[in-house]
Amino acid sequence: MKHLFTLTLALLLACGGLVRAETLDRIAAVVNEQIITTYQLQQAVAERLAERGRGQQNLAAGELAELRSAVLNELVDNALVDERIAALGIKAEDEEVNAAVQDVLRQNKLSLAQLEEALGNEGLTLERYKEKLRQQILRFKLIGREVQSKIEVSTEEIGEYFRTHIDDYRKSPTLHLSRISFVLPAKASAARKAALREEAAAAWNRLRDGEDFSAVLADLEQTGKAQGGDMGTFAEGELTPLFYAAVAGLDTGAVSEVIENSSGFHILRVIGRNPGEVRNFDTVKDEIQRTLRDKKTQARYQEWAAGLKKNAYIDIRL
Repeated sequence: MKHLFTLTLALLLACGGLVRAETLDRIAAVVNEQIITTYQLQQAVAERLAERGRGQQNLAAGELAELRSAVLNELVDNALVDERIAALGIKAEDEEVNAAVQDVLRQNKLSLAQLEEALGNEGLTLERYKEKLRQQILRFKLIGREVQSKIEVSTEEIGEYFRTHIDDYRKSPTLHLSRISFVLPAKASAARKAALREEAAAAWNRLRDGEDFSAVLADLEQTGKAQGGDMGTFAEGELTPLFYAAVAGLDTGAVSEVIENSSGFHILRVIGRNPGEVRNFDTVKDEIQRTLRDKKTQARYQEWAAGLKKNAYIDIRL
């Protein structure tokens, strides 16, 4: 079990083995008055590799160096965030951490013993796991206070987004079809199959020459050569791939080429297309508000994080 719970920000789980390519007492970076050691960097890289299900030995030297650099930058960001948490006196009480553990148990349908077993497989104790949860809660509180609390989404913005992204709020397109089918009898001989193919081709030629689809179908049904009629309306994905490919791009009133499958030969006619009804604005406005808030939060977070870095002393020593 690699992912034990779902939160807005991903919580990385530790892995059992650590990459020990360097000594443990070197300084990787200095962030204001905090020090990030190579040992901490090794742990974080190992966690990332475990999350990806890969080992250091499976990475090219350049890829490993790129990963180490990215992880070190994250550690620098985390150090600045932790410093800001301390400066603002933000706390995460034991009750909040315990409630988060209960959420994990409920979402994953686990007992506490099962969670501890899963954590042990990841090289974590329950107490260490709680500390990670505490750290995550603190960061959520900080982001809420410093970033999300300053985000506003107006009714006008929601309406404008709805208008400019109207196709995103349509129901699935539908397709109304009719058919002429030349049914292949069970265990039909090759000669019978060839004859049926010729009959389907002859019917298609009549349609190509302008004869009415319903009239051709009625004629073939009267002589017992074919069957068919209105197939009804289909949403995307409801047709077989063979039928869908045959009518893809056809205009209303157009007919397909002759389609051959295990049941026989078929000609489809597009009676109509519906691009999909637009969902009522009142049913999607909350969804749009969340979308806009998420976008603004991400942009605001980037600005906020850049501001922390701009005003910090950062010395990368690797």
